[in-house]
Amino acid sequence: MRSLVLAPLFLLVGSTAIADVVTIGAAKDNTLYQENPGNTNGGGPGLFAGPNGVSFQFHGLIAFDLAGSIPAGSTINSVQLRLDVTQTQSGPLSVELHRALQDWGEGTAVGAGTGGGQGAPATPNGTEATWSHAFYNTVPWTNAGGDFDAAVTTSTSVGAIGSYTWPSTSTFVAEAQAYLNAPATNFGWFVILPTGGPAKRFASREYPVASQRPELTVDYTPPNPFPPFCFGDGSGTACPCGNAGVAGSGCATSSHPGGGTLAAGGTASLSADTFVLFGSNMSSVGGVLYFQGDAQQAGGAGIVFGDGLLCLGGQIVRLGVKINSGGASQFPEAGDPSVSIQGLVTTPGSVRHYQGWFRDSAPFCTSATYNLTNAVTATWTP
Repeated sequence: MRSLVLAPLFLLVGSTAIADVVTIGAAKDNTLYQENPGNTNGGGPGLFAGPNGVSFQFHGLIAFDLAGSIPAGSTINSVQLRLDVTQTQSGPLSVELHRALQDWGEGTAVGAGTGGGQGAPATPNGTEATWSHAFYNTVPWTNAGGDFDAAVTTSTSVGAIGSYTWPSTSTFVAEAQAYLNAPATNFGWFVILPTGGPAKRFASREYPVASQRPELTVDYTPPNPFPPFCFGDGSGTACPCGNAGVAGSGCATSSHPGGGTLAAGGTASLSADTFVLFGSNMSSVGGVLYFQGDAQQAGGAGIVFGDGLLCLGGQIVRLGVKINSGGASQFPEAGDPSVSIQGLVTTPGSVRHYQGWFRDSAPFCTSATYNLTNAVTATWTP
């Protein structure tokens, strides 16, 4: 029988909701040349934005693989872009990002001129973006110069040679979140200098100095590995006596108007099971039964049971009874069998649901003197 030596409760619970930060290098970039609409620079060390010396525009393009660096289901909190200016002949100018509306090709062409400022003729094999084509010469842009959202994603003032950051905005976050949620729609951003000039040259992802290549820094919160459900807060089945709790908890009790709360921590792994259930805001007297089910009641909304909501259905397994201290307890504790052993979980990929059923300290709602926490779900790995 496996048993556990557990870390303090607050360490394990807190670990499920900590934000993370990742810095991502560009997956592809390119420059579109209005003066030479069949040219490209996907393999060159420079990325250009703004007008050249005779007022023809450069449009920069850049994209980052968010889904390859951030767990699916994560919530993006902030995002910012860093680009390094490597050549300029103009003072401070506003440079904007705009969401690309169509996929485009990078290719490997290296443009002529310093950093590729003149571009190179695109190969007509459908792999390179140009002023006229998203993929030359098979997929044209709807609008010459590329298809992008007219709304500004974010902007910053760019002056002398050096490093510049495009700050996080609500639009930037929303677009990055959409790209993470649906990677097939991740077409990146255009880099546009709308007024003034001449153009700015930025280091591309092929720039020889790695520290100056483009970087996207994303602050995100990974998905809860043990998502809660079946709340007594009015979002699903109504509590039996109008005794709604607070968001994310069970129905209100005589001692805790916010309702009992269940969370989980550790790892739900059959070979290294450190999975722990944490109950809180329950009655300060009496015990709680932690139990497991392999189905959800009413599609996860729960059904009325005593003063609260029963969330679990299917095959029910009793895990263990614990005595609350200050309205809180956990299962397992040191010396207890692991949840997978006690719950008879043996197959990787098994989905199980968990809840706490506890005594209320006094008659409160119905004639019953018991209530329940919300529930949580775990998917067991090998």
